[in-house]
Parts: sequence; structure tokens; C-alpha cells
Amino acid sequence: MKNIQVLLILGIILAAMVPAWGHGTEGFTEKTEGILMGAEYDDGEPMSYAEVEILGPGSDTPFQKGRTDRNGMFMFLPDQKGLWQIVVRDGMGHRLALERELTDVKGGYHAAKPAETVSRKTSRPQGIITGMSIIFGLFGIVYGWKARSR
Repeated sequence: MKNIQVLLILGIILAAMVPAWGHGTEGFTEKTEGILMGAEYDDGEPMSYAEVEILGPGSDTPFQKGRTDRNGMFMFLPDQKGLWQIVVRDGMGHRLALERELTDVKGGYHAAKPAETVSRKTSRPQGIITGMSIIFGLFGIVYGWKARSR
């Protein structure tokens, strides 16, 4: 019985020491220049907390994944020149795709045209017409199939 108590106490002491075998963490903050992108709906409302995927030049593997902030903004620091692709999805069917060409500039990678704002928008009327077309098209297929079955 004494041996079991000693082993139990020894086990508890060893279990308490396990976190000490891990490693610590360190971090830093630094002001730097990167690529800032913003996403918003056509009525001006920001795409808050939308999923963002960054693809580097010639890569199918994401360079970075994350979410926009509450203001629809996201920033990343590219590590090579070329055409970068940014895809934003809000989880409700809205998707925004942007591209940015980057060139090598004195030790860092910067936008080819820093003052240029790239944006892609779909107008609300265009979205309504597209949605109605899809709905009527689906009903047409269903009724056509039913008519053919008779």
C-alpha cells in the first residue's frame, strides 16, 4: 500500500513538471509597410470578419489565411515579387477576388503602382437580375422535366 502511495505522489510530481518541459513564447510589434486591402458590400457596409485567402505568385498553396477586421480591412506582408491573388468570402455567398502585381524595390517588395486602388464591384441591380435569372431558370428546368415525363 505504501508503494502505491509513493508511486502516486511521484506521478503527480512528474505530471506537474510536464509544462516545464515545453518552450516559452516571445513576440514583438513593429511598424512596417505591407499590402492593405479592404472589402465592403455595394451599400458601403464593410465585410466584417470575412475569410481572406492570399495566394502568392504561381502557388496553389495559400501564403496566408485569416479574417478581415470589423472594418473589412486585412493586411499582409508579401515576401516575393509577382502577381498576388486575394480572395475574400463572407460565408453567405459573397466573394471578392482582387489581384496585385508586386515588383522588387530596394530590399523589399512593394506594389508596382502604390497610389492605385484596385476594386471590383458588382452592382445591386446586376445581382438582383442574376438571382432572378437563376430562379426562373431552375423553375424552367423543373417544369420542362415534368412536361417531358407526361
